[in-house]
Amino acid sequence: METVALRNKIIQLIKTSDERFLRMIDQLYTSYQKSENSSDFYEALPSEIQELLTESRQQASEGMTRSHENVIAEFREKYNSTQ
Repeated sequence: METVALRNKIIQLIKTSDERFLRMIDQLYTSYQKSENSSDFYEALPSEIQELLTESRQQASEGMTRSHENVIAEFREKYNSTQ
């Protein structure tokens, strides 16, 4: 559907819609605006997750990491697993 035709259809829907539908459209638009204004998905994450990611980055920059192989070896030793 072309942009003009779609715009006209939406205008007609809005003119004849009930309050519930209008509120849904408003929420959709608000969500769209937030995603358009956000330059990065990081900004849309909950603050708790942002804090954890910041902490993780700091730990990684300080060399506080472990290799996958090391973690798996420790797991196998601890739980007597051979797979």
